Amino acid sequence: MSATLLQAAFASHRSGNLEAAIGYYRDCLAADAGQSAVYDYLGVACTGLPEHGPEAVRAFRRSLLLEPGRGSVLSNLATLYVHASDDPRALLWFRRASKTEPLRADYWARQASCAIRLGQNAEALACLKQACMRAPTDSTHWEHLGTLLRRMTRRAGAERAVRNGLLITPEAGRLWSSLSATLLEIDDVAAAMQYGRMATIAAPTDSEAFGNLAQAFYRSGQIEAAISSGAQAMRFDPQNPTITFNLAIYLLANGDMARGWPLYEARLIPLRRMTRNLPQQRWTPDISGPDIHLLVYAEQGLGDEVMFATCFPELQERLVRGELGSVTIECTDRLRALFERSFPEFRFFDRIRKQEQRLHPADYATIVGERGCTHEVATGSLPKLFRQDQTRFPNTSAILVPDTVKVAYWRRWLSSKGDGPWIGLSWRSRAKRDLEAVYYPGPGNLGPILDIPGAGFVTLQYDEDAEELTRIEAENDVRIMRPDGLDLTNDLDGVVALISVLDAVVSPQNLVLSLAGALGKQGYTMPHLLNWVSLGASRMPFFPSIEVDIRREDEGLDWKPVMERLAKRARSDLGL
Repeated sequence: MSATLLQAAFASHRSGNLEAAIGYYRDCLAADAGQSAVYDYLGVACTGLPEHGPEAVRAFRRSLLLEPGRGSVLSNLATLYVHASDDPRALLWFRRASKTEPLRADYWARQASCAIRLGQNAEALACLKQACMRAPTDSTHWEHLGTLLRRMTRRAGAERAVRNGLLITPEAGRLWSSLSATLLEIDDVAAAMQYGRMATIAAPTDSEAFGNLAQAFYRSGQIEAAISSGAQAMRFDPQNPTITFNLAIYLLANGDMARGWPLYEARLIPLRRMTRNLPQQRWTPDISGPDIHLLVYAEQGLGDEVMFATCFPELQERLVRGELGSVTIECTDRLRALFERSFPEFRFFDRIRKQEQRLHPADYATIVGERGCTHEVATGSLPKLFRQDQTRFPNTSAILVPDTVKVAYWRRWLSSKGDGPWIGLSWRSRAKRDLEAVYYPGPGNLGPILDIPGAGFVTLQYDEDAEELTRIEAENDVRIMRPDGLDLTNDLDGVVALISVLDAVVSPQNLVLSLAGALGKQGYTMPHLLNWVSLGASRMPFFPSIEVDIRREDEGLDWKPVMERLAKRARSDLGL
């Protein structure tokens, strides 16, 4: 084998001229086909060019035939399958690489990353522990271990892992930042800010350090400081969609929609990677005509779908005026009957990618072809187009039309139970259940509401159980009506009909609150911190019938004060 040829191959490879490098590697192997390492180099070069994928596989396999114990070849072959989005096969080869050379921390780390993508967190956890043991001075392994444990809601373990890493590498700014994020998740905001500041000192140009510090400021209600730190993070990493999105949230929470809405579009960057065959043209309000057939695709959760639907009337007006030829809207199947009744001019279809299939791309080819869609817009982009400032929000958000037959049924049902007024109750969301005391009042803090004299109560809690409700009643000496026969989780048409005949709703910011707000029903909510959807106002502009009172920082985890304030407002509004 010619040393000159190999040097030329390396030079081309380093310069990024992969086609030339591949040619030189082939020439080297033509001269001497017994070089395992050169087959490996050829495979790596081919990996960089998708059209050479089959040759890369052949090269790696040939290298392994010549030298079966080379972990680098096994790892490179696994990486090839990662690039081909074939994680199951990649994981098999990563496992072989780690087994072949168990002292290589980087092999364990790559195996962990692949396992995480496949949802195999137990295997990933074991691999990251191996990586930390094999290379304890590499702070990246400790950081990834802490992040995985946080995702698994094992936050005490995450804190231990990060602190262990800091004992070995106290100069690692990313670990200080990770510690800040971990403590923020358990609502230790003061400590999160302290460690966030230490992260920015240890890594003064690291976007993540400033990003986590911004999150701590936001959680403490220091919005201006959050905006300042978030902007600094974005300066260091302007292409990071998470940092940009978070800055949008701070600006919107401060009521700065002019700057906030454009940055809010950053959420679409990862979403776009999970969509296929949308119409090629994005719609804006200046695009009009009967030949414009708009596809509005869904995003985020159920409550968000309802909130963004408050912008549908603007689309409906354009459709009626002939400025749009048709409007086709994607929605969660549980909302479809309700949306179809409320907006009969639109065409709806069930959400393509279900919540449990978040890693599966949504392919819109069939819908686009059947409906002749020419333009697209994400549901969450409608506020940027129609709600540029507070004056653009309507005085009412009553957009939902309940089923009249079901409304009549629930009105008779309530009348049979007493005169009221009737208050619907919800006390948590399904999200963040492991930190329920931080985010939601929970069943143990309903006392001030349940003490409202003369009021009757109906449960709207879609995941409550009989024992929990019985316990609430016993602790507060009150009767709470159960809407027997109504599936509070899946029959949203029935839930909306029931809410429509109630006098008020008390709920954290969840689907129940969104449905009440979209009916224009009087409601009361208690976010654990300043929430961006309030857009800097004391009420929710998307849902002007909803009053907001925040659990204040000096109240800690004591929900009683905010519940007492809301109970006082409800008594006044209901004349009790």
